Amino acid sequence: MGKRACRPLSVGTIHDCRRARSAVGGTVMTGSGERVGDHPGTGARAGVEPSDRPRRLPFNARTLKVARAMVVQCAAAAGLTEDRVQDAELVASELTANSVEHGGGAGVLCLWYDATHLIIEVSDAGHITDPLAGRRPVPPDTVGGRGLLLVHKLADLVRVHTGPDGTTIRVYFTRAMM
Repeated sequence: MGKRACRPLSVGTIHDCRRARSAVGGTVMTGSGERVGDHPGTGARAGVEPSDRPRRLPFNARTLKVARAMVVQCAAAAGLTEDRVQDAELVASELTANSVEHGGGAGVLCLWYDATHLIIEVSDAGHITDPLAGRRPVPPDTVGGRGLLLVHKLADLVRVHTGPDGTTIRVYFTRAMM
């Protein structure tokens, strides 16, 4: 018989599934501002209300610094801890830089938060051909190729949608609950 098609689950799989399940529940806001999946009683924790609509920034190489500052401001407003604000900034920096380098030189950054998550979405004209990009390590002697891996390590959930019209990557950071 040939190689096994399935491998045993790693120790962290159940933890990852629980973490991802909490990240996909509740309200989702599309880049156009449409709210999807509102449920009664899902308001934000005391003192921090969900954002009404996404903050949107078309960006290019000259505006990457503005994009990072916008992420820091939104992450802090969402109540993320200082460490998680820095993680969100690093993730957004990597995604926007990838858009400039591999996605046609520009893209669109959208940010918002709901009762449980800060959501960062980056769209560009590029196309990801490897369905496992960022989900497996690259060989140590390879130059580059670690940015999406870093994104997957830092964010609580990463969703990648790629097609002929471009790529959208949406990342979720769980908000600290009081």
